[in-house]
Amino acid sequence: MTSNLKTTSKGPKSRKKLLLIIAAVAAVLVLLAGGVGLWAAGEIGGWGGAGKQVTVTVAEGSSTGQIAQALKDKGVISSPTVFKIYSRLQGHDGSYQFGDHQVKKNAPYADIVKVLQQTTQDADTVSVTIPEGYNLAQIARRLQKAGICDENAFIEAINTADFGLKFQQHVADDPLKILKMEGYAFPDTYQFKKDADPTEVARVFLTHFDSQITDEMYARMDELGMSLDETIALASMIQSESFSNDDMLMVSSVFHNRLNNPDILSQLQSDVTILFLQFYDDFGITYSEQQSEAYNTYSAVGIPVGAICNPGQAAIHAALYPAESEYFYFVTDGNNNYYYAKTYEEHEKNVAEASKTWKK
Repeated sequence: MTSNLKTTSKGPKSRKKLLLIIAAVAAVLVLLAGGVGLWAAGEIGGWGGAGKQVTVTVAEGSSTGQIAQALKDKGVISSPTVFKIYSRLQGHDGSYQFGDHQVKKNAPYADIVKVLQQTTQDADTVSVTIPEGYNLAQIARRLQKAGICDENAFIEAINTADFGLKFQQHVADDPLKILKMEGYAFPDTYQFKKDADPTEVARVFLTHFDSQITDEMYARMDELGMSLDETIALASMIQSESFSNDDMLMVSSVFHNRLNNPDILSQLQSDVTILFLQFYDDFGITYSEQQSEAYNTYSAVGIPVGAICNPGQAAIHAALYPAESEYFYFVTDGNNNYYYAKTYEEHEKNVAEASKTWKK
């Protein structure tokens, strides 16, 4: 009895001690987590104050992870992982410029990013601007004229190389596409070395595109029931049909109204899906009659099989967030004014009016 009573009397004390240990461990874990958070905040904010300036070399085609490691190796940052997370969340991936950058140790990440986004042009570096709406044939020709790489080698590289980018898993291998990656060379100003490796040039273009498509945009595509290919193809049509960002929203509304009401009009009937083939013809890109028909929105139903050019951010946004309207037709006059109509009869009247300013 006595022995049993002693054992029973120690039970509550043992349990109390165990609870105290658990509470202490939990408190330590909370403190550690808080400490890590404070350390990361200090790392990002450069709380210790910027130090000595060092040269950080960013190789052409470098990923954010490779850049983060280069910064770590030079003592600019302490954690490549924190920098990669920061860069991704802030939407900076794909915006960094290659070359030698002068960066201060322990500087705030915002300052480091700003430096890395600046161009560092030298005698062997060429600046090239790709306008919104250029197709791959036009881009390839501009790259060759700038002395960056062979035009045919670039076309081959960008349409065949797999860089493991997130968006690439959403791009279909459809045999009806004339150029698989048309639409995915994001228009912007780039810096390249002369006589660069075409594959590395392609990597820069596609990495930049990948950084432009956010998780919210993918979610919006799902909401609309559209694939990435369809979104970019539609955006390329909007880009080619529009003269301003405001025009894009209205043009997009016409296309969406047709897509959502196939019983009224099942075809998008856009001239630009026929005219763009002239660029391919001039470049020497060959295609079958079946392929050309897959792009022709006067014969094909819905969105064409692929993009006809490389759209900018405004056109992609318009494809995802069109204006609200009840229009099914539009036409432009010679002064770039738009005439919208709900019915074909109204559209015919608009065409008659708009044609008065067309060049003969």
